[in-house]
Amino acid sequence: MPGVLHQLVESVTDTYTVVAEHPRPGDIRPSVWEVNGPGGNRWFAKQHAGPKLHRCEVDAYQKWTVALGVDRAPGLVAADARTRTILVTAVPGHSFDTLRLPAEQERAVYEQAGELLARHHTAAADEPTPEATEEAWDEVVTGLLDRSARYVPEHDITMVRALTKDAPPRLPQVAAHGDYMPKNWMWDETEQRLRIIDFERAELRPAVYRDLSRLRYRILHHHPDLNAAFHYGYGRGLTEEELVACRAYGALDALDSLDWGIKHWDIGLVDGAHTMLENLRLENGKSVWGGWRA
Repeated sequence: MPGVLHQLVESVTDTYTVVAEHPRPGDIRPSVWEVNGPGGNRWFAKQHAGPKLHRCEVDAYQKWTVALGVDRAPGLVAADARTRTILVTAVPGHSFDTLRLPAEQERAVYEQAGELLARHHTAAADEPTPEATEEAWDEVVTGLLDRSARYVPEHDITMVRALTKDAPPRLPQVAAHGDYMPKNWMWDETEQRLRIIDFERAELRPAVYRDLSRLRYRILHHHPDLNAAFHYGYGRGLTEEELVACRAYGALDALDSLDWGIKHWDIGLVDGAHTMLENLRLENGKSVWGGWRA
């Protein structure tokens, strides 16, 4: 375990044991380290790759995760902005993307996932939301298309251009998780209870910016039963404006994930990007030769 993480743990206790290293995908994301502390405490220590990730995760633990309910997310034990390190409590269960459950139980997980995301999205309801400062949409789209052109077939480039021709509708900002995928859902089979981890990308964004678009086009689009369960838990389906924005944000997220995943050897992210593009094609129409049509 890196020295800065030892220092952080030692700011809490001088009696601890490093149990395991948990590598994360890609070549720049530091590992997460499992630590046993006194009195049966179990913690995870992490050093963030950059200051924004550190700030986002600390802020989420300090302000937003309480909205999930008691024992539905880790608790912040210690943090150091200078070294970009955090120590959080462990939660029971196993990462849901490693489990294979019966269909009825899987639907129950997605229903709880929808309910917890709805709670997280309302966590900033009493905060003054800053004036939306969207990046120049055309500039973002052009940059991603240019960077991704060598990896993406021409018919997908054409589709993305069509879906992102106009900036998405302006939507309310919520307390977004930022990577709300099964790898960050911890399922405890004994309790039949879901918990959420990894808040380093949590920030104020529209609900469909990444939380709902990524889940929709990587998983829910081709699993209508899970889609129904998730939105039942979430409390509603998407509005027409959200659907339009979801397609645009999903198309850009697919290109961004593909570009980042290829450059940093994150195969899971690359696979997810290809799935998103495929489901966007299926949703928006595909001609007999594979091109996109309106």
